[in-house]
Amino acid sequence: MTELETLPEVEAGMGPATRRVVEAVEAAYPAHAKYLRRSFAARSPGMVATAERVADLILRLVAGTGRSLESYAQDYRYFVEEIVFPEELFFRREGRYRLSSFAEAERDVYANRAMMARYMDGLLVSDCIWLNHVNAMTHFADTHLAGLPAGGAHLEIGPGHGLLLRLAIESGRFGSIDAWDISETSIAHTREVLGLLGHADRVRLTRCNFYDAEMRAAHAGRFTSIAFSEVLEHLEEPGLAIEVIRGLLAPGGLVWINVPANAPAPDHLYLVRAQEEVEALVAAAGLELVETRAFPAAGESLERALRLELPVTYILVARCPR
Repeated sequence: MTELETLPEVEAGMGPATRRVVEAVEAAYPAHAKYLRRSFAARSPGMVATAERVADLILRLVAGTGRSLESYAQDYRYFVEEIVFPEELFFRREGRYRLSSFAEAERDVYANRAMMARYMDGLLVSDCIWLNHVNAMTHFADTHLAGLPAGGAHLEIGPGHGLLLRLAIESGRFGSIDAWDISETSIAHTREVLGLLGHADRVRLTRCNFYDAEMRAAHAGRFTSIAFSEVLEHLEEPGLAIEVIRGLLAPGGLVWINVPANAPAPDHLYLVRAQEEVEALVAAAGLELVETRAFPAAGESLERALRLELPVTYILVARCPR
């Protein structure tokens, strides 16, 4: 029996697929047990369900790619120790992110395929373990998607592993779903994941630069819903990105923005310190703020997280004026 299995609050906070992933992480990374305890205590039923969906995806990827669950757990440990911790130390010392341009991120991070593969796998595992990540996805599924009218056109910019696309498909809310990314490698990965889940024909995947004037003109005012999750922090011109999104939204359409504050990573460029900074970008683009939520990391109050500049996931929902 593992240490986690003796904790009743953890037992109630995870489904069977999540438990398999957590046990693999605990075996690969015993020092992480205390964090796991904090993260799985007192999760709502909706959060348990969201984490279970992510864990199920991980297990399907394991089965589909022929890799072991243990290798994903080892990549998670690598992600925390070799990617997150050094950037956190730099941030604490310097009060800023290490990089400031996409060219630097391309050179130091994206061109390093071996590191990027482990980075992405570790990030995927974090999506069912880290409390702020699960909180964000639960809000997207249970609050944002649930409140949208049926039959709309949905776009996700930068879909990554396709987790939010999966939730969007399962919601049954949309007449069409598109996903755009500037990276052919990322598009191929999303396509592979959706294929393993049996959703390959439900999403139109397009490699494009969403800043491109022709692309923007071709899709102006088209989308009733846009998901922009964990992309803003990777951009040199975050304000311009929000302006582009406004132009893509139909009148009355909603954008769901997920952006981390005080969350150093080797490819993060735009440092958000408080939600007011992102709210100002939204207002400057002419969007109407509908809702803002703040989800600190496990075991931290929002007040303490803000005071100590600890990671906080901010969710902003904004509407295009009619």
